[in-house]
Amino acid sequence: MKRTLKILIGYIIFIFILVSVAVFFPPKVSSIYLSFAILAMGIVAIVCQKQLHHGMFVEMGFRLNRNAAIGLSIGLLFTAIVLILNFWLPVRLGLIEIVLNENSPAVSKEVSLMLTVSIIVVLGGIIMFIACLFGEELAFRGYILPKLEEIFGGVKAIILCSVIFGLWHLPAYFSIYSGGAAEQGWTSVAVMLLAHGISVVPVCILYLTTRELYGVSLYHALVDVFQYSIVANPAMGEISKDAIYRMEILNEPVMEIVGWGWQILAIFIMLGLCRLVKNVVISYNIPATSTVNK
Repeated sequence: MKRTLKILIGYIIFIFILVSVAVFFPPKVSSIYLSFAILAMGIVAIVCQKQLHHGMFVEMGFRLNRNAAIGLSIGLLFTAIVLILNFWLPVRLGLIEIVLNENSPAVSKEVSLMLTVSIIVVLGGIIMFIACLFGEELAFRGYILPKLEEIFGGVKAIILCSVIFGLWHLPAYFSIYSGGAAEQGWTSVAVMLLAHGISVVPVCILYLTTRELYGVSLYHALVDVFQYSIVANPAMGEISKDAIYRMEILNEPVMEIVGWGWQILAIFIMLGLCRLVKNVVISYNIPATSTVNK
């Protein structure tokens, strides 16, 4: 147990150093650097799993079984719920307005916006899915989360993994996210880091339920493509400035309440989905959600 913890701490220090280097580059260079850095995180996680923990690669979440299909289904359904409650509903309630970004290189009079959005979602989603599957999700859910669970149990593992994931994004606010929350000061950055951490609690729950990376990677990929390329998230700054649409908040106090309310609601929605799956159709030949409730 102590050896596992030492290896895990070393790995966490490694990924923090890796991402911190990005602050020394301009945003566009940082984006390229981080693409390779995140892939390196995944590769090193696999090396640690095989060489230091003597575990199997497929055990990190790459089994192709019923749980993989279940995870993908939940990931897709949860993504739809996220988009409905965070964008469609606030627009209908007059809390936000989605405005076309005329400066976006993706906007063209020759190609319909619907076609452009569809191409970006499909192609961008596939590319981002692969990047998440062998990068962030492999590192955080496939490696760090199970090792934390082994040491501390399910609930504490989810909390710790979420905290680490949130803090790991700090350098991004001064590199690829420059021009976003960082311009409003450290309070805004701290709030966004907290939001980053809480936002992956449902993802951690899904992983500990299905023990596969496909569903969590699909969700992560679609959300990133949407907020980076479809509707710009103002807090993300540089990385989403070329999105096809931009979001204008019409009622900031209410949207703050709605935003944090969603963060909490999302956890219970995912718990409900996973509990339903566990009770009805999940395979019991691999560990399931019992550790989450410890």
